[in-house]
Amino acid sequence: MKSIKTNDKLWVQWRGKIYGLPLETKKRRSSSGKEEKDLVAPFSCKVLKIFVQPGQTVKKGDPVVVVEAMKMEYSYSSPKDGTIDSVAVKEGEIVSGGIHFVRWRNA
Repeated sequence: MKSIKTNDKLWVQWRGKIYGLPLETKKRRSSSGKEEKDLVAPFSCKVLKIFVQPGQTVKKGDPVVVVEAMKMEYSYSSPKDGTIDSVAVKEGEIVSGGIHFVRWRNA
């Protein structure tokens, strides 16, 4: 049995079938009490495509990055409206879980 966790699901491969189980996630809060909305690699993966660049304004739901892990592709969209301050990864790069894909410009 293999399993992998994404932002909103736990994917489990068991007996030749893949199951996606919804996760109940808790929103992280910063020290100021505001909800944090980051795009962070949940697991080790290879960055396939980056759709944004520094200084670009994005809307919630806009595509940001596509990664590959365990022969599956995962797309990550912007969790909020905002401006990209920097892109912390490169296409083709293999990143560890917990690495930020992008940094947001402070509003």
